[in-house]
Amino acid sequence: MVVMNNCCCCKVRTACLIFGGFALFGSLIQVSNDAKDIYQNITMSRQDQEWNLQELYELSNMDGLNMGTTKDEIRNFLAISFYFSVTDLFLSIAIILAASFLIYGVLKENSNYLVPTMIVCPLDLFVIIICVLIHSINLGFLHPISLAMNIVLCCGVVFDIFIWLCVYSHWQQLKAEDQSDLQNKPSPQNEPDNAVSSV
Repeated sequence: MVVMNNCCCCKVRTACLIFGGFALFGSLIQVSNDAKDIYQNITMSRQDQEWNLQELYELSNMDGLNMGTTKDEIRNFLAISFYFSVTDLFLSIAIILAASFLIYGVLKENSNYLVPTMIVCPLDLFVIIICVLIHSINLGFLHPISLAMNIVLCCGVVFDIFIWLCVYSHWQQLKAEDQSDLQNKPSPQNEPDNAVSSV
């Protein structure tokens, strides 16, 4: 059963191509950003790390903001962000591959190439949820930094679900077309009988 036939003002096939293009372009940029962040974090000296920590601490507790963030919370936030950058790097590479397969599969009308996207989207969703939980535990769910990040990440959750539904719907359409072609294909057992009768 097809979940959706149309996505907003276009067919799910067109939506898959659009989402695939955006995902491919965005993930290429994200790979570059993650690689740069990881490299800077690894090569940063201990003194620069402490200076960066102190700067963020003063910024979060300056007059007008006064978030009440401790240095340990900021240190944990930076450490968590680094590990998620590593995770996001590999995930972005997976999204690049999945988006490439998605575009190829839609253009060639091959349902098998849509499967990677149907796997990567839930994986990305899982990573986002874990990120929300860990940052919320570290800073508190209502902390301004945590709240801002959670809002952005929750938008990503909605986006992932929407993409998955579009891809799954088009996958169902292609599978239904394949089954219809198989049913309409003449049976090889009937071909000799038809040949004999025609003689």
